[in-house]
Amino acid sequence: MSEPFDRPSGAPAPAEQGGAPGQSNEAMRRQLHALHVSQLELEMQSAALAELQLLKDEFETGLNHYSELYEQAPVSYFSLQRGGRIARVNEAAAALLRRAKSQLLGRNFEQFVAPEAQRRFRRFLDAVFASGARQVLEITLLQGVTEAELVRIEANVDPASDVCRMVVTDLGDPVAREVALRRAFVVLDAIKEGVLIADASNHIISVNPAFTAITGYLAEEAIGRRPDFLASGTQPPEFFADMRDSLSRHGSWQGEILSRKKDGSRFVESLSLTQMPAPDGGVGNYVGVFSDITERKLAETALRELHLELDQRVVARTAELLRANQQLHQEIGERQRAEVALRDAEHFFHATIDSLSDRVLVLDQRGTIIHANKSCLDFAGHSGIGNDYLPHCETDARWGRGAGAELAAGIRGVIAGTQGGFALEYAFHAGGAARWFQAKVSRFLSDGPLRVVVSHTDITERKAMEGALRQSHAQLRQLALHLETAKEDERKRISRDIHDELGQNLLALRIDISMLSARTEHAHPRLHGRVGAVLGNVDKTIKSVRGIMNALRPLVLDLGLQAAMEWQIGDFTKRSGIPCRLLVRDEALFGALGGDIEIVVFRIVQEALSNVLRHAQARHAEIELSVDTGALTLAIRDDGVGIAPAQRRKAQCFGLIGIDERVSALGGRFSIGKFSDGQGCQLTMRIPLSGRD
Repeated sequence: MSEPFDRPSGAPAPAEQGGAPGQSNEAMRRQLHALHVSQLELEMQSAALAELQLLKDEFETGLNHYSELYEQAPVSYFSLQRGGRIARVNEAAAALLRRAKSQLLGRNFEQFVAPEAQRRFRRFLDAVFASGARQVLEITLLQGVTEAELVRIEANVDPASDVCRMVVTDLGDPVAREVALRRAFVVLDAIKEGVLIADASNHIISVNPAFTAITGYLAEEAIGRRPDFLASGTQPPEFFADMRDSLSRHGSWQGEILSRKKDGSRFVESLSLTQMPAPDGGVGNYVGVFSDITERKLAETALRELHLELDQRVVARTAELLRANQQLHQEIGERQRAEVALRDAEHFFHATIDSLSDRVLVLDQRGTIIHANKSCLDFAGHSGIGNDYLPHCETDARWGRGAGAELAAGIRGVIAGTQGGFALEYAFHAGGAARWFQAKVSRFLSDGPLRVVVSHTDITERKAMEGALRQSHAQLRQLALHLETAKEDERKRISRDIHDELGQNLLALRIDISMLSARTEHAHPRLHGRVGAVLGNVDKTIKSVRGIMNALRPLVLDLGLQAAMEWQIGDFTKRSGIPCRLLVRDEALFGALGGDIEIVVFRIVQEALSNVLRHAQARHAEIELSVDTGALTLAIRDDGVGIAPAQRRKAQCFGLIGIDERVSALGGRFSIGKFSDGQGCQLTMRIPLSGRD
């Protein structure tokens, strides 16, 4: 009997089909393997999504639990805005003020404070917002309106929401009073300043351990006595009368006083006295806080002695200057004798100027030529001696653009003594071709009659070189701008290529490794450890790639200059620990900036913050942007050591040179603030906006 699927007659044997069935089976096995892998990936993704959902549920549960604890807590919680308006309360706080929560929101907490305590509460709230530190206050609430009369307020500021968070404790509760009292004693025992508390009759009722450490008196030796047993007897009665007057008028007094310790030695103390009111409005207690400042006063005395020594040195230095002044008078006499010798050398002077290639003329006080060297003779064809030189300058048409009249006016100023010297560059047309000359006018000082020397130097070649240099500089600046633009474009391209190619590949690799890590966590512990190490390396590589992209061109630049600057400032603060803030007078200015200005401003801020980090030794930095009269002003300030003039002239100061070139390429101006050692530095850039998109 044949098999159910026996091949038809005449069909070739399996060996005769060239291995086709074997290849078909291999393809089917590969497809089956791919399906298994896809199924595993789907299962791992489902597990990951389930885990994320679980974390989300746990977070929401915890948040609800926290909100429930806040609302049901037995302690009264208040959140106040600036000005004292209630932003949030819990159930205990609403019960304390005998109001529903909805009736309290938006009302001023000061409405529930007794009138005589409202001013203290306002000062307390202002101090909390000003310092941000924890503050404590005990005040009286309105009677009959609230559950409590005397309460203790502990407050601080939440910097994230800029609200004052208050914990209000009813001191009418014996338990609360006991807790507050115990806390106060712990604080008194811990501080290093001496503290004494006296009753209304000025008898000491309590001191802290620091009091004993400073004065030498034990607590039992001080309690019951008046504080004046520490007096040294050196202060006059008026001193204590002023102290009592300040306590009665202001409720406090602060100053320095000389006191005596138990061993008889004297010490200088910095004392602060505070008058604590009683519930009935009278005097409840006096609290004194003091510290021993004897060492500081001794240092001040030593400093005064040092100043006295310096004064003595000044006197000695003055005597030295007097002796130097006498020596100077002797030198003046010698100089006068030298002037006599100078007159004798006048003939030698004339011979010397005759040998110069420059045209040199000597004029008298009327402007008449009394001497002209050989170069003048060669240039004019005659010496001109005896001629009035000033009318010649004013009437000769060969002087370009009125330069002759300007030179004549300068010579008159030198002759009159209103000018110490005069210099002028001018064009002179001779033989159809204009040549450039530099004229210099100076006085020849001697005991004899006034002489004025006028020299003319041919600077035609120098002018041509200066013109070529200016053209070359302009071309170099254009080339530098082109290179900077090309560099920014190349940075942008490379950064995007890294992000699009390498970043995506690394992300895909990390997902695959993460899935492999999840699959091997329980089945293959050793392999899971190796996979974890590989995953860590991939994360480091992704972080490095992100750093390279930000170094080339931060992607946040695509979001605009404002976002890019905020990112740059945040990155700078994170890396350096130096607080930096951005001040923008009008955020609308970012819309008026073109792409070329945006990249220049970003690179300037980047370079400036890099200099602050490496060289400034600053504690704070600030960047300010503003627009006025059609120009953008960028100011970068820090409170570091500053940039000394010698440092600005260093050849290797490429950062400042680069900033100057970037600003100049846009037609702007760059300046560095005046240097003052240790007073910081300010860089100011002003870039015109007219004619730009």
